[in-house]
Formats: sequence, C-alpha cells, structure tokens
Amino acid sequence: MNYTRNSKYKNKNTRKVRKLIKGGDNHTIDYLSKLCLQVDNSGKTKEELKKLYSTLIKNIMIKSFPYENENFIGYFDNLRNDIKDKLPESTTTKEYEKKQWLTCSNVCYNITSKAILNEIKSTAYMLRVLSNSLISYNKCNQKLYISYENTNEKGEPGNLLTGSWEYDSKHFTIAKIGKGDDTNSRLIMGLGPSASGKTYWARNVIELLNQNISDFPSTFFTIDGGDYRSLSYVYQIIIESAKNKGLGGIDNLVLPGISMTKKTIFDSNVVKKDIITYLNNSKTKNSKLYISLYVPETVGDCGKYRPKSCDSKIKGYVELTQDKNWVALMIYQHKSGDQCPYDLKYQCVGTNYSGKSRESEEGKKYSDSAYQHSMNQGLIEISKAPNMKFIIHNSGGKKYKNQLNKSIMMDMSVTTPFDNNNIQNIQDKYHCVYQKIQNTNQIK
Repeated sequence: MNYTRNSKYKNKNTRKVRKLIKGGDNHTIDYLSKLCLQVDNSGKTKEELKKLYSTLIKNIMIKSFPYENENFIGYFDNLRNDIKDKLPESTTTKEYEKKQWLTCSNVCYNITSKAILNEIKSTAYMLRVLSNSLISYNKCNQKLYISYENTNEKGEPGNLLTGSWEYDSKHFTIAKIGKGDDTNSRLIMGLGPSASGKTYWARNVIELLNQNISDFPSTFFTIDGGDYRSLSYVYQIIIESAKNKGLGGIDNLVLPGISMTKKTIFDSNVVKKDIITYLNNSKTKNSKLYISLYVPETVGDCGKYRPKSCDSKIKGYVELTQDKNWVALMIYQHKSGDQCPYDLKYQCVGTNYSGKSRESEEGKKYSDSAYQHSMNQGLIEISKAPNMKFIIHNSGGKKYKNQLNKSIMMDMSVTTPFDNNNIQNIQDKYHCVYQKIQNTNQIK
C-alpha cells in the first residue's frame, strides 16, 4: 500500500518523495500492489495510517474472495486444486510431440467460467485493473490515486464492503490521475491487427504529441482486453494449471473469433463495460477530472461483412472523452516477415511469429484469420478520422546485418503537429523513418 508525503532536502531542491508503506501479508501486496488509496488521515500518526491501510486492503480482499476463516489465500488455493483436477488431460506421450490445445467443457467450463466471473465482478479486481491501466511515456505518471469513503461505516475501515464492485464502486472515487496536471481529455484509437506491437508505439506517440501540442495529456487509461486477462489471478491459474498438465493451452479460455460450438471462458467485454461505466460516473461526479483514453482495437468484430459498424464503438469513447478531434493511430506488421515488401533494413518480424511465440504465455490461441479484415477496416477507420492520423509499420525488433530494423512512421494528418525542425529528432530518438503521405494507397 502506498501513500505520498512531502520531504524537503537540505539543499535548494524541494521535491516529492514517495515512501512505500506496506501493510498486510505478501499475498495482499501482490494483488493490490499498485493501488494507492486515500482516506481521511487527519490527526493520525504514521503507525495508525499503516494499520488503517492494512485493514482496509485486507477487508477489500476477504470481502471480494470469501473463504472460511476469512482466508482469501485459501480461496485461490481451493480454486487452483479444483481447476487443475477438472482440466482436460493431454493425450500426447512423447516429449517431442507438439503440445495440445484442448477445450475446457462441461464441468470444467462451469467451474472456470464461474470463477472468472466472480473475480472480474469483484471490488478487488476492479481496483487492481484501474490501478494498472494507465499508460504514459513517463512511468512516474502511471499512478492512479483513489479516495475511499463510507459515511455509514463504523469500526474498522472496509467492514461494510460487499466485495461486489456493483455495490462498492460508489465508495471509491478517482482523486488524481498521474501527476494531476493534465488539463484536457483526449482519445487515441490504436488500430491494427493483433500482435503488431501497439503498446510500445502508443507510448512514443503520446510523448511526441505531448511535447508538440499544447495541453495534450501525458497520461491515458488503456481500454485493453489483453491487460484485463493478464491481471486476473484465476486466468493465470488456468494457464499455469494447463502447463502443469503438459498442455499447450486451453483453446476456449479466449476464443480467437466467433464460434458456434464453443463458449469463451474469459470475456474481456464484461470488464470493458464496467470500466467505461465507472469512468463515465467519475466524470459526472467531478467535471474537473480529465480522463483520456488509449484504446487498442483490432476492429475484428465490426465493419464490412460484420453485424455492426465500427462507428458506434468509437462513438462511445468519443462521448466519454468529449474529443471529437480524436487521434487515429494504426500500427501494423505483415502476416509474415517473408511477405514484408519493404527493403531488408525496414522489414518486420510478422504477426504470425509474434502471435505464435506468445500464445502459451498469454493463454490465447493465435489466429491470423481476422488479419486482412483488421488491416482493411483499420485503414477505412483511419481515413475517416478527423485530423491527426499516424500509420506505423512496426519492425517488431527484426534485425538486418545484426542491426535493429527501423520502423516507418507515416503521417497522414490533415494538419500535422510536426515540421522540419523536429522530424530528424523523431527519426533519431525512435529509430524510425518519418514520411508524410496523402492517402492509404501509399502504404505497402
């Protein structure tokens, strides 16, 4: 548990020093290590604060994950045993045989899907997600401050929490985002195929725009299903248990596309909906709260030949940020490095290589079936964007003659924030080539 105090050094400089005050046991700290809660601390000593925070965190955990004798650790241990017991068994017998991806169905599905839903609807999980969902080019800005208050509460803090975010969220209010010095809300849509490396270049673009556009924010909330999965303890238990049973993974832990025969166990859309609702409510409560969003989106479920338009999906984010001049960012690689048409020193690794290499760790079977749709629809959406449009061919760390290949940053903005004075700096700092283009036909 963290809180901030001001410290003055004996020299001329005065700065904030963050002291880490840890309460509770290591398992509590592990789950909510980045959560920075603020409570009424008037008249309290350092030791009293430490005890208060420790008790509050403990109550958040044991209410969210109830188990006998208020042992939330036992809750997860019990789940691990149940899940491992019900997961399908590998039929391969040779070490050199390719590890299987099998389906978790019937009793296995019931246990895992219920456990996942219980966690992602819990107060502890939502606070964990909120605290780990900030992105900035400056890691010092990736801190979210949340105040806790329950006027009906008597006795130890958190004793009236239910453990369900639906009922507890009203007691948790966003107090400050990052350094709290952003004075504007912006939206960046990060379009492009899966496994293209969106997060790395998102940070670079945020830094570039922050340094070249007045009042452009430095800190953004990410609305990212991949992050939501990685932050789920139960999701990680399923991956770990599958590995321990000699499996490559569970193929319906996250379905790569629409299936008529299988049901997905983890649906990140449930978390996205709850996060957006909370952020909207936070804006309503505090009109001076500036919430900016970075949304990585493959647009695989919308657009041409899909049941819905992508306009409605983007519209929801525009309404939250009130940014009708939103930034379009498309980051892509080709399916395979062998298919990349650029010169050797600009070629990419390819999404198939990136996706396949990480699928077991991420617990999601990689499929390139939606690749072309993501490319085509991404280019359509970026063409419709209001002003700033950046298309980046990400080399993905590929090398030529033992040198890292350069990415290609293509600026298709109506009015660009960059000029001849800073283009060279962009190319040097981000190991890329900058090009100004007129339309998407110039993209290979």
